[in-house]
Amino acid sequence: MATWPRNFLFAALVGGVLASAAPAAAQAAPPSGCQTCHGDQAQPALAAPARDFAGTDVHRDRGFTCVDCHGGNPNETDKAKAKAPATGFKGKPAGQMVIAVCSRCHSDAALMRKYAPKQRVDQAVEYATSVHGQQLAKGDTKVATCVSCHGAHGVRLVGDAQSPVYVLNVATTCTKCHADADRMKGYMLPDGSPLPTDQRAKYEKSVHHAAMVKGNDLSAPTCNDCHGNHGAAPPGVGAIANVCGTCHTVFATKFALSTHSQIFDRSCVECHGNHDIAEPTDAMLGTDKAALCTNCHTEGDNGSKAATAMRSEIEKLKEAISHSQALVASAENAGMEMGEQSLALREAANQLTLARTEMHAFDPKPVSAVLQAGLGITAKVDSEGQAALAEVSYRRTGLAVSLGAILLVVVALALKIRSLRA
Repeated sequence: MATWPRNFLFAALVGGVLASAAPAAAQAAPPSGCQTCHGDQAQPALAAPARDFAGTDVHRDRGFTCVDCHGGNPNETDKAKAKAPATGFKGKPAGQMVIAVCSRCHSDAALMRKYAPKQRVDQAVEYATSVHGQQLAKGDTKVATCVSCHGAHGVRLVGDAQSPVYVLNVATTCTKCHADADRMKGYMLPDGSPLPTDQRAKYEKSVHHAAMVKGNDLSAPTCNDCHGNHGAAPPGVGAIANVCGTCHTVFATKFALSTHSQIFDRSCVECHGNHDIAEPTDAMLGTDKAALCTNCHTEGDNGSKAATAMRSEIEKLKEAISHSQALVASAENAGMEMGEQSLALREAANQLTLARTEMHAFDPKPVSAVLQAGLGITAKVDSEGQAALAEVSYRRTGLAVSLGAILLVVVALALKIRSLRA
């Protein structure tokens, strides 16, 4: 096993740091005898590797050639001599041979320092801990190896939009296998049920996918953000809250303090799901038909009462904010300066958001305290808004009286002028 923990010729060189870290002396290798011969082949399966490698390939750009991975003698025109055992010819690596070939460079810190000093060199060790690596060690040849995700020829940098491991392409790459029912046949979940193949379809319905594709948020999670890259594995039951908490830190902290953390085996997944995570709404809390609390709680129990109380106060603050916003808008339209009140309403909205966070501790008291603070803000804004509207009314009344007085003066002057003319 001394050589096999040296993983991923195709993984680390595809890392984004390579583009800037490669020394200026690294030049793309000229076409070799391997490429010349394979390029002339009529069979697509034999010609494609040469064509792809001659195109955009990060290894070729750094001066690597076919023999660095496959062995052989590229200067020999005779096929038998070019692939003679003495040349170290490996042919097409498969299974654990792929890991060994890739890790020959990618686990060599001294070599990688030359091309990418910041690049990790532990991918092979990490791969050995993954479900893929463990299955491969058992002789399962269907599992993913380096080339399954990164490709073999025409390997691109991770930051290249055409790379199969570019963030927008990860789900497609993973589901090449995981959405293939025939390929996944025979794989089981820990409970003995068949491994599902609908993850892609569910993920495309999720709030995460919408944020990435529709919202152009490339930081939104995709498969590898939750399952890992080279050490890919389904999160264990006890680790799900930690996985979600990688992004949703405050929610995970609140949940850890709640009574549900001791009850829910799958923590966050119990309410939010995993691949088809819906956008969270206030309707999920409470005892309405759309609420999730009723999945466990019955009407009248303590949990049901707590959920109802929290939902009721949340709705109360939402209505108060909406009313205050309308009042402020009315005063602004009348020409009053309401900038300070608008800022105050933003703080009230922040209190509403904070209450939704506190709710994950499933304790009505801190939720109520936050919401009461928000209601205090809206009450103050309402008072100031009413005062502003009263000022508008006072000004309008004064203006009407002034205009009336001016009109009377004008009429009196007109009559006076008329009498003088007479």
